[in-house]
Amino acid sequence: MLKCILHLFLIVLVAYPAYSQQDKLVLNLFKEPAALFKSYKFFIQEVEDKRNIPGANLGKVIAFGKEVPVMLPGKAEKELYDYWSFAAPKKEQNYLPLYVTIKEFSINEKRVAPNKVTGDMKLTLKFRWYRNMQPVELTTFQTSATFSRPEQTFDYEKLVKQLLDQSMTHFHKWMTSNAGKNPALAKGILLVFKELNAASDDDTVFYSPKRPLVWDDFKGRSGRPGSRNAAAVFTSFSYEGNSYPKDDKLIVEIGLKVFMVKSMSWGRPESRNASTLRHEQIHFDITRLVVEKFKDQLRKADLTVEDYDSEIQYQFLEAFRQMNYDQEAYDGETGHGLDAGAQAAWDKKVAAQIAQVYQVQ
Repeated sequence: MLKCILHLFLIVLVAYPAYSQQDKLVLNLFKEPAALFKSYKFFIQEVEDKRNIPGANLGKVIAFGKEVPVMLPGKAEKELYDYWSFAAPKKEQNYLPLYVTIKEFSINEKRVAPNKVTGDMKLTLKFRWYRNMQPVELTTFQTSATFSRPEQTFDYEKLVKQLLDQSMTHFHKWMTSNAGKNPALAKGILLVFKELNAASDDDTVFYSPKRPLVWDDFKGRSGRPGSRNAAAVFTSFSYEGNSYPKDDKLIVEIGLKVFMVKSMSWGRPESRNASTLRHEQIHFDITRLVVEKFKDQLRKADLTVEDYDSEIQYQFLEAFRQMNYDQEAYDGETGHGLDAGAQAAWDKKVAAQIAQVYQVQ
């Protein structure tokens, strides 16, 4: 008699593997022997349950001839973390640490007729990661399943696992298709500088070591009122920014223009000689060298994907101040070119620096 009772009890366990007792239904998310993905570049860092009522409960189903709560063995955030971590374990340190938020996760059934039960399951997840301690929203997965069944044993676990697997498959496909395309996946910034040497036009000469200034470039009215200088050259620089994702970096491409404006540059007829022109050329060279300082400052700056543009603009303004300071120092030390010894020293120093810049490039 005792053996018969044990045998019946074992039959009940086999027939209802998810049932721990008859006042509730507990779903065990058994892990498959093989991982879900063969190739992936993320791992589950954390799962958080942001449902209205977090915990282990999922809803209510019809079982044991009555309506009973259905739940996971433990809190949803732990059970899903364990399940997904098995499918996509952490393999590499440079994998994306994925944070999953459970917005909705529920199963609910009702008896609609004798021996007929209808139900629905809903799952809504949000995926994000943290870059420089700032949350970066990635994508959302939302799905639901409705079903109708006779009132008999039903494999809830299979349905739950299908939807959980679909969610990770969705993220895997999203990450694969967005890699190298979506800035949200960029882990850092790679600066790329380009010197834009457009062809000189009627009013602009763009800097080139192979194209020094000539007196014909000075088109402005000679002898500005109140000026005692023999000549003056108006030089400046600007930048154009462009960004695009590539691999796991955001490429920030900065195109730089160094130029002089002909209509704002002038030279007195009686002063248009080689030494005066060389003095003005060094003003142009100094502007070019300031651009190198601007680039160096950007390389040292803490540029973030979230806010790199404001730092670039700040360093640009600082470079402008540096340009004005260097130009004034040059004129001050050389007496606007009248001190031959100081002029020769600046000429030698600047020429060496320009040669270094273009040798490196």
